[in-house]
Amino acid sequence: MAAALFLIAGGGIYFLFFTENLKIKNITVNGLETLEQDVVLAEINKQFDEKSFSYLETKKNIIFFDAEMLEADLLSTSPVLKKVQVEKRFPHELFINVVERKAHGIWCSADECRYFDDEKQTWGSAGRSSGFLFLTIEDKRKKDNFNIDGDFFEAINQVALNLSKLTIKSVEIPEDSFDEFKVYTDKSFYLVFSLESDIKEQLKILEIFLEERFLKDPNFSPQYLDLRIDGRIYLK
Repeated sequence: MAAALFLIAGGGIYFLFFTENLKIKNITVNGLETLEQDVVLAEINKQFDEKSFSYLETKKNIIFFDAEMLEADLLSTSPVLKKVQVEKRFPHELFINVVERKAHGIWCSADECRYFDDEKQTWGSAGRSSGFLFLTIEDKRKKDNFNIDGDFFEAINQVALNLSKLTIKSVEIPEDSFDEFKVYTDKSFYLVFSLESDIKEQLKILEIFLEERFLKDPNFSPQYLDLRIDGRIYLK
């Protein structure tokens, strides 16, 4: 009886791990745009290289491959990925579908710039830009770690989504700022906002002001428009 059980167990182990019957042979990755496929394959190979009992490469078997672990590892190591779904298609294929984050802009600190999306997630390394391809925020405050300030993020995002008649070129949070930020536009003047003001209401007032002054007067060329006080616009 014991011999029979030993033979059955041995036969099962041989079938699972020493034959090609359930070995992962094909890997398909869909949805990659900026991330290299080698990054995904490297995470898969980490599982392949794991050994049970010091010699059995169990994770090469499609039954024992941990799809949920791969999803978690890819999301952890590659912040550009927003969603990862791993499907095991028996008997030999891993099908991986990924969704990459879409860059909403570039956030720069004193010594580095990163892409960010509309969920405030950052990734990668980006070059400083003063063009219109990406919304660029220069955070000139001195900080120990790279991070996006949530209050500034929400306020700047409101301006970016609701500003009309002007195109944003870049945004600056001054070095000594507690609540102030400057919005540089495609015109000769810039805008000054404060977190203490109602951003949407200020934008409505700005739109009316531009309609009455800027669009009707070709010689209107101030240095800046100050919108930090609710209901008012100051210019220099």
